[in-house]
Amino acid sequence: MTTTTPTPTTGDTFEDRTLGFLRIRTFRGAARPVRHVPGADAATDPYVLLGLHTEGRATLGGPGGTEVCLPGDVFLRDGARPLTLEETEEFELHLVHVPYRALALTDRQARDLAGRVPFADGTVAPLLGPLLSEIAGAEPGPPSRAALRSAGAVADLVALLAVEDTGPGSPQDGQDREALVRRLRAYVDANLRDRNLTPATVAEAQHISIRYLHKLFEGRGSTVGRWIQHRRLEEARRELARPARGDITVAAVARRWGFASATHFSRSFRTAYGMSPSDWRDGRTRPAEGPGAGRR
Repeated sequence: MTTTTPTPTTGDTFEDRTLGFLRIRTFRGAARPVRHVPGADAATDPYVLLGLHTEGRATLGGPGGTEVCLPGDVFLRDGARPLTLEETEEFELHLVHVPYRALALTDRQARDLAGRVPFADGTVAPLLGPLLSEIAGAEPGPPSRAALRSAGAVADLVALLAVEDTGPGSPQDGQDREALVRRLRAYVDANLRDRNLTPATVAEAQHISIRYLHKLFEGRGSTVGRWIQHRRLEEARRELARPARGDITVAAVARRWGFASATHFSRSFRTAYGMSPSDWRDGRTRPAEGPGAGRR
C-alpha cells in the first residue's frame, strides 16, 4: 500500500478516508517533512497525487526543481514517484489519490499534468481548492451515490486543469476530446440493450459530469440522448431486416434494444425512417412473389 510518512511531532494529526474512488489523507501539525512513498497499488491502479495546501508554506520537489507551495495552492504529481514536501511552518495539507481510470484524460495528458508547477490562478484551481477543503472536512460516512458524485466532480476539475493548460482549441485539446468522444460512443454501443442507458448513466460510468458530456457532443449535430436513440434504431432496423428473422415480433425487437415500449419504438422508427417497423420487416424478409418481383 502507498504510504505518506510524516515525521511525528507532538500535537500532529493525521486522517485517512475514502470518498467514492478517491483516497484522501490530511496532515496537520508543526514544521516537518512529509514524504509520499509509492506502493504496489501505484503500478496496478495508477493515479495522480492531488495536493491542496490550505495552511503554511512548503517547498515541493518536481521535475524542474523545487517549487514554493503556499496556502490555496493545488499541485499534482505522479503517484508512482516518491515525493517530499518540506513544511517550514505549521501547516495543513490534503493529499488525494485520483485514479487515472477516473480521469477523462489520456495517460500522456495525466503525466504532463503531474509535472506542472502548483496551480493557484486560472479558472479551475480556485474551484478545485474549496471543493477539496469541503469534502476533506466532511464527516466520514458509508459509500453513497453522493460521495461518488463528489469524487467525480473532483476528477472533472482535474481533467479541466489539463485542458486549461493546453488551451482550448489547441491541437492536443482537440485530439484528446476526439479520443474521449470515441470512448463514449464505444461505451454506448456496448450497452445499447440496457434500458437504463441514459446520458446520466453514461456520464457516471465514464466519471465525467453530465454537463461536460453534453459539451463534448456540441457541434456534432446531435445530443447524447438522440445519439443513443439513433444507435438503438439502427441496430433494431438491422435485426428486423435479417431474412432468418421474418417471424420476430416488433415488440421483441423493441425490448431487446432498450426501448421502453413497442409503441415508443414504432413511433420513433416511423419518425426516423418514414415507415413502421413491421412494414420495414415485411418488405425485407418476405420472399419476392413471381419473376422479377421487387426489381427496380
